[in-house]
Amino acid sequence: MIRLIYIGCFFFALCLQIKVGKAQYNQLNETQIDRLPNDTVKIKKLLYLGDKYCATNNQKALYYLQESLYLANRLDYQTGIAWSYLWMGRVYYYKDEYNLARTSLNKARHILEGLADDFGWAFYYFAMGSISHLQGDQVNALSEFQQVVYFSRLAGSKLYESAGNMSLGTIHHNRKEFDEAMQYFQTSLILKIEIDDQKGIANIYTALGRLFADNKQYDSARMYYNKGHEIRLQRNDPRAIANSLVAIAKLEAEVGNYEESKDKLLEALSIYKNLNEKTGICMVKTSLAYALNGIGDRALAMEYMLQATDEARRMKNPGLLLKAYKTEARMRSVNGQYDQAYQLAVKAGILQDSLNSANREDIIQEMEARYQLEQKNTEIDILSNRNSTQQKNIILLSVSIGALALILLLLAVLLRLKAKAHQRQKKLLEQEKTIFEQEEKIKQKEMLLLHESVESKNRELATKAIEMLRVNETIGEVINKLESMCKVHAGDPRISAHIKEIAQELENQTNTNTWKEFDKIFKNIHTEFYDNLLKACPSLTASEIKIAALLKLNLSTKEIAAITYKSEEGIKSTRYRLRKKLNLSGDKKLIPYLMKL
Repeated sequence: MIRLIYIGCFFFALCLQIKVGKAQYNQLNETQIDRLPNDTVKIKKLLYLGDKYCATNNQKALYYLQESLYLANRLDYQTGIAWSYLWMGRVYYYKDEYNLARTSLNKARHILEGLADDFGWAFYYFAMGSISHLQGDQVNALSEFQQVVYFSRLAGSKLYESAGNMSLGTIHHNRKEFDEAMQYFQTSLILKIEIDDQKGIANIYTALGRLFADNKQYDSARMYYNKGHEIRLQRNDPRAIANSLVAIAKLEAEVGNYEESKDKLLEALSIYKNLNEKTGICMVKTSLAYALNGIGDRALAMEYMLQATDEARRMKNPGLLLKAYKTEARMRSVNGQYDQAYQLAVKAGILQDSLNSANREDIIQEMEARYQLEQKNTEIDILSNRNSTQQKNIILLSVSIGALALILLLLAVLLRLKAKAHQRQKKLLEQEKTIFEQEEKIKQKEMLLLHESVESKNRELATKAIEMLRVNETIGEVINKLESMCKVHAGDPRISAHIKEIAQELENQTNTNTWKEFDKIFKNIHTEFYDNLLKACPSLTASEIKIAALLKLNLSTKEIAAITYKSEEGIKSTRYRLRKKLNLSGDKKLIPYLMKL
């Protein structure tokens, strides 16, 4: 009997190893990623893992993508650098950090400009178009999705070509251009059927459901929604299932089935919370508030509505905020609160004008449909049959021993994964610190260069002022000589008047031309000085502004008098008027004040 138990343990362990082989295959490769040689193969593996965890574990995806970026930079592998930035942009999109997403995508663009990578360009324009559409910039979104179709055809990617067509259909749908939207959706559906993209087919069915729902063809809309939902249930895709539930719930609320709408929305809300999908949570709360208001539970409805509005503001998502305003206005109108409804409608109208786009419902569903890439088939076939009835009996006899062994194995794996996760987190923090320090050094260098540039231009301006002083002194001597000649010819009024006219014209022309040249240089260096000075005192005269500009260069009263052909007493008088108009106290110097403007 003991021998039989040992034999049973052996066969159980063997069968268990074969059965879990498929599940552990990817994990084994993942845990051994650090053991791979630092080459392009490792970079591609890291990019695959970044794709794998992009939508489900943002932190883990960023860890792998930063590893690939670091290694690609070391190897000067430009394609690896570009795709690392592309996937990082997608991760930041799923984290609702749209500015970081655009930054990463633009870094990828600079690399792609030197590569012949049509698929990379299709990916870039798809990601940028999705962000533009989400933020309400429909003009740029339309152009970017058209580029997706163009580059995906060059790359021979029907997956991305279908995604681009679906995105174009969504934009035309939001613009109420239903015929154009239907054409794009049908084109996309044909491509997805050709490549057997079940997830994409479900997305198209859902989009068609929205199209029919907006046309008040509710039976057709319900049929397409249910077809898409059935595919998603078969694929066991939580995010997609939640998207379908939201779409169906909105349709039921539209036809007055508020109870059924509420149940589906609560189910979707639970899924989004498990996924930590902030945009989805906000969207569901808005729809849930409307359904609860229809049932009659107005207090709970308003609570969900306020939560949705606050979350949309925190995420800086204008599309969700617009939807929240419109839904709350509709609720308050139904409840007879017409003043509040009108105020909300005004807010929605202002926001709608700034977005320049139609109402955008089901944002999560549409974005998810555009971002899906061709899934990598990593499944390994399970062994077809057990060898014999005797082996089954042996496995049953060894269940207790095998269960104990499995528990011990799971504990060991969990401990190892926990240690590995801690190491990854530590390494990720170190990499982020290094990147931050590098960016700070770059900023310091830029500030130093800017300071040196300003100093150089100030020196140029001071040189110009000194040149003006010397020129004016020379002109002054010429004018004095002309005045002496005028005295010599005092007996001839005609000659005396002509000499005076020459001296006056020489003084005016020289002063005007020299000042114009100086003023042009001054404005290029101190671009905001005149604006700031006039903001402080709008009543300043042109002469006072000119003296203020010369004082900013820390010129003496004597130097300013020589430049402007005025007496030193006149300059002192102007300085006094400047101090008085600028309300400067006795202990506050005029020149330091002007130098700060």
